Amino acid sequence: MYKNYQIIFFGTPEFAVPTLKALIKAGFIDIKFVVTQPDKPVGRHHSKLVPSPIKKESQKAGIDVVDDITKIDPTGADLGILVAYGKIIPKKLINSFPKGILNLHPSLLPKYRGSSPIQVAILNQDDETGVTIMQLDDEMDHGPIITQEKVKLDKTETAGDLHDKLAKIGADLFIKILPDYIAGKIKPKEQDHAKASFTEKLTKQVGKINWKKSKTEIEAHVRAMNPWPGAWTTYKNKKLIIWKMSKDGTPKEVQLEGKKRMPYSEFLKGNKGFNINDFS
Repeated sequence: MYKNYQIIFFGTPEFAVPTLKALIKAGFIDIKFVVTQPDKPVGRHHSKLVPSPIKKESQKAGIDVVDDITKIDPTGADLGILVAYGKIIPKKLINSFPKGILNLHPSLLPKYRGSSPIQVAILNQDDETGVTIMQLDDEMDHGPIITQEKVKLDKTETAGDLHDKLAKIGADLFIKILPDYIAGKIKPKEQDHAKASFTEKLTKQVGKINWKKSKTEIEAHVRAMNPWPGAWTTYKNKKLIIWKMSKDGTPKEVQLEGKKRMPYSEFLKGNKGFNINDFS
């Protein structure tokens, strides 16, 4: 019934890959092309250009890729689907799609709008989080909600673990709701904007451990900052990243600047004067 329904996909990082893969396999839509961010310069002299995960996945599937949003032509597309594209979509472009653009966000909106909802849910030791599929509008994570799915948190997951879990749940949820959305059977629900909360962009500085906090809060911080930027402190004028920590505040895996990750017991063998309690 929905064969040849035309969409344009917007996405850039790994978080968007499960949704793109699911859409490719779905069978009831065709992806006209994919919009992603330009290849990123990496290396010591920024001499090497690396394509985004979405560009790599699109090319494997033989789908055309565009990296300049100002040059796309949405003519003939019925719907846009956006997952972590990373740039603001102009209102004129949003309105050019008959069914609008649907956006996947890794929180239960209106809670945790912004760029770091996964980390903040762990930092705040929430009992649950989830994903929201919403209609995109011209404000950040502000549009009407199409559907949500809750996920229980067991207080052991890292941001990396939760990232992967929510990406998969979001992808499955898209495939579940798209036929009804396309058929006009789902009525979007306005967010309660008075209950909105916001998250900030992660930086390396955010990873710095505040030793004045409780052991429980620090352990949550360690999980929230894994894999990036890493929960860190300084030891002998070098950055020491704590990758894993037990609930009692004892590190389990660490990495001193310039060294490889190692078990905390191995680190202590080479740093006999080190005592984690000296930081508190």
